[in-house]
Amino acid sequence: MVPPIVVSPVIKTARWSFLLIGMFYGKQRYDYLKPRAEEERRVEEAEKKIREEQERIAKALAEASEDTILK
Repeated sequence: MVPPIVVSPVIKTARWSFLLIGMFYGKQRYDYLKPRAEEERRVEEAEKKIREEQERIAKALAEASEDTILK
C-alpha cells in the first residue's frame, strides 16, 4: 500500500474556500429563482384550467352535434 501524499495547506484552504463559496452562491441563486418558478407554476396552472375548460366545451359541442335526429 502506498502512503498518502501530503497535500499543501494552501490547496486544502482553497478547496474549502471554493466549497463554501459554492454553497453561498447556490443559496443565493436558489433564493433568486424560487419566486420566478412559483410565478411560472401559478401561470401554468391558470392556463391549464382555461385549456381544460375549452376542451370540455369543445367535447360537449362535438357530442351535441353527433346526437341529432337529422342524420
